[in-house]
Amino acid sequence: MSSNLIPSRSSSDSDYGLTSPSQPQSWQGTEPESQGVPIARYLSAIFRYKWLILGVLILGTAAGTFGTRFLKTEYQASASVWLGSGTKTAAAGPVASDPVEARPNWIELLTSRGVASNIVTRQRLFITPEDVGHKPLFADFVIGEDFMAGRYELRLDSAKATYKLLRNESKDEQSALALVESGAIGDSIGRKAGFLWQPNPALLATSGDVRFRVVQPKAAVAELQGSLNVRPVARTSSLEFTFTSSDPRRAASTLNAIVAEFIELASEIQTRNVVDVGYRLKEQFDSAAIALRSAESALETFRVNTITLPSDATVLAPGVSATSPSVLLDFYAKRQQSDALRGDRVALERILSEMRRGAFSVTAFSPIQSVNSSTELTQAIRDLSSKEANLRAARVTFTDSARVVQTLLRDVQTLRGQQLPKLTADLIADLRQREGDLTQQISRAATEIRGIPARTIEEQRLRRDVASKDALYQNIQTKYENVRLQLHSSDDAITVLDTAIVPQTPTTNRSAQIILMAFAASLALGIGGALALDLMDKRFRYPEQATGELGLPIVGAVPALVTLKSGASDPEEDSQVVEAFRTIRMNLIHAFDGAGSIVLTVSSPGPGDGKSLVSMNLAMRFAELGHHVLLVDGDIRRGELHETFEVARRPGLVDYLAGVVPLDSILRETSADNLTLIPCGSRRHRGPELLQSPVLGAFIEQMKTRYDVIIVDSPPLGVGVDPFVIGSATGNMLLVLRSGETDRKLALTRLRVLQRLPIRVV
Repeated sequence: MSSNLIPSRSSSDSDYGLTSPSQPQSWQGTEPESQGVPIARYLSAIFRYKWLILGVLILGTAAGTFGTRFLKTEYQASASVWLGSGTKTAAAGPVASDPVEARPNWIELLTSRGVASNIVTRQRLFITPEDVGHKPLFADFVIGEDFMAGRYELRLDSAKATYKLLRNESKDEQSALALVESGAIGDSIGRKAGFLWQPNPALLATSGDVRFRVVQPKAAVAELQGSLNVRPVARTSSLEFTFTSSDPRRAASTLNAIVAEFIELASEIQTRNVVDVGYRLKEQFDSAAIALRSAESALETFRVNTITLPSDATVLAPGVSATSPSVLLDFYAKRQQSDALRGDRVALERILSEMRRGAFSVTAFSPIQSVNSSTELTQAIRDLSSKEANLRAARVTFTDSARVVQTLLRDVQTLRGQQLPKLTADLIADLRQREGDLTQQISRAATEIRGIPARTIEEQRLRRDVASKDALYQNIQTKYENVRLQLHSSDDAITVLDTAIVPQTPTTNRSAQIILMAFAASLALGIGGALALDLMDKRFRYPEQATGELGLPIVGAVPALVTLKSGASDPEEDSQVVEAFRTIRMNLIHAFDGAGSIVLTVSSPGPGDGKSLVSMNLAMRFAELGHHVLLVDGDIRRGELHETFEVARRPGLVDYLAGVVPLDSILRETSADNLTLIPCGSRRHRGPELLQSPVLGAFIEQMKTRYDVIIVDSPPLGVGVDPFVIGSATGNMLLVLRSGETDRKLALTRLRVLQRLPIRVV
């Protein structure tokens, strides 16, 4: 039972069935229920450890505030540079690639170690005077190979005649300075430290003490690379420079020096690159001219060698100036003519064979075209046809013996047997000759035609080669002329757009950010520590620990008793306590379900949990309801209920169990109506054994017949066996858990003992 918990509902009847007192059930426990994120528990833990959180918050914020004193405020100077139109960076051509085909990567160039080292050496960035006004003193400052880095101070005497060079040998700026050397003004200063430095005496006389820091060039290069930022400006040919330093004057002066060094270096690189590009373009131009002349000569030689050979647009016969649409047409025409001559020759040979057999017709010559080319054969054929016609006509009139018929017959026979065969043979020989000539021409033409594709392709290749070489020649010539003009042009000059000025406000002041981060971190640490302490807390604090971890139903919650400064109790608080016990009384009545008398043992896991207070107030609340209530002080070792009700301790329960006194002698009437008290009685060594005797059970059964409610205040569960004995006798037990006091592990250990006993935890 907690002293400051809000009443929570009891566990479900399925977990804890309410049985009659005559059939008590042991405590079984429950599995912890998942309730999501316990926000209320976290808030309670934060409120409980509020002073711890506040202390951590104050200490953390103070530490962050103190840490900001060691931060160096940074200033950022900026400048911008115009890179020109970029015409000096034209490509050198495809023959040989140029190292500056595109605009040089100035950012990588500036941040490279070689260029950064050059800037550090030229601008003497390895030395930093504490006062920027002393910078002219270091105009000729040079470091040797074995110089000593560190912080130095040059002190002059009052007469400005002698000096002392002191060095801080530790990293602590406040440590003592060691003397390096001393001498007269006008001499070289710092030779023992590895310096080659002879400042102007006039400037030195007006400067006073000079403090400066010398670092290794590598460290200066790293510092320069870390502090310098260069970025291109979008859609422009300019660069923006920024330099960060804790000294605003040093930031501006260093950045201006870097920009000046950059312009000098960039101009030198651009001029050198343009000259190199010019040399390369000249070499490429000469090579392109030679290649063009070689290609033209190859084309000229090819055309001279093939001018007499046929092509797609020339005739086959050399020396003839006329042209035909195509060489192939001439070739096919001659082959067709050759085929026609061959056909006529074969037909004439067949007719000649028929002539020799004497069986042929003059009409066989009609379809042969070549016959028309022979006038003699044509005339002979006409004569034969005429004489044969005359012969047929003469035979109609005359007989074969007639002279006219004989003459015509002799002429016909002469033509058929001699003249026509001879003329036909002559024509066949002529056709064979012509056919042979055409065959030779066709063969030669076929050979030359087969070479036309190769010659055509070769000529096209040579022409393409000439065109390619000519285009390359023209391209390189144009670029070479442009480069020659660029050497005398000022359009590409690199100029400063904005010089760096001394920044007036710091760029990065992280003091507020660090303080805020320290505040947030300390707050998180405090809250995290509070939650961790809450998780490691072994004491009972939350209702879910009773229902979840211990598996106990909650019948009520009693608020803490508040006492005023005057020593009196607060009436309002008292009324809340009374209402809390009335709630417990109501829940107990429903828990016993009206089955006989209410008999229960009130106990707690450990001492100081308030079980006696609960027993007494609960008994009084039942008595107010009109029930006859018996309150038994079962704590036979340390019971003190008799003092609260101002009655005698002896005789009491122990005396009755020992059989020393009768029952009526231990009953004590109290000032409260309907409330009877039985004190603990005498302190006996055998008290625990008496509690375990059958007399206690008989005593309880006898009291049930006389009282409506019997409440036994037993010792804590952690002090011995007595509460388990008394709980077994009553069969019911009411456990009191006190927030911030009850040990959860002890309670869980003792509750496991109840699992083996016939005790119902109500």
